[in-house]
Amino acid sequence: MIRRHFAVMALAGVLSLTGISFGQDAPATPAAPAVSADAPAKIAICNPARIFQDMQETQDLRQSMEAEGKSFMEKKTEWETKLRELQSNRDQLKNDSPQYNQRNQELLKVATEYEVWGKLTQADVQRNQKMRMKALFDKIQAAVSEVAEQKGIDLVISEQKPEVPDNIDQINVDQLRAILNGRNVLYHSARVDISNDVIALLDSRYRAGK
Repeated sequence: MIRRHFAVMALAGVLSLTGISFGQDAPATPAAPAVSADAPAKIAICNPARIFQDMQETQDLRQSMEAEGKSFMEKKTEWETKLRELQSNRDQLKNDSPQYNQRNQELLKVATEYEVWGKLTQADVQRNQKMRMKALFDKIQAAVSEVAEQKGIDLVISEQKPEVPDNIDQINVDQLRAILNGRNVLYHSARVDISNDVIALLDSRYRAGK
């Protein structure tokens, strides 16, 4: 009995050390329900694509990217306007005159700078998009794990559900086959889908962070 008493005390100490807190006033994270070793595995699904689409951080990020895209197009228009002006000024001169050659060199210089700017900007935009997408997926995966632990879920299946276009004539047989074969969940009840729980957790963390 004494040995059992000390074992219970030691276990209680370990559990107290592994608790998660998000602030002094925040409630403790709910512990996962106790599961018997002989109990059947509890399985759930979630749809990462829908979570990514519906979470508030993605919507705010989309607005930010749209603003960046608008800024890029404005600068692109400025470059192209300048190039047209340089070309127009050059074309008003005789092509065998020294002034024509000077204006042509200036046009080529600006055209080269424009091309380099476009490539560097595009590479930077793509890199930022990839980093943002990876960061959001990491958050989704962490939130799925947390929700699953809270609900005592043993396995979460990522639901893939490619949509068949309304006009089936737009795709060929191979494309249709690929869409149908890409669906990895044929049926599930609403109670096993934790996507909304994951979105709620992500949005609450995002609002708190803002």
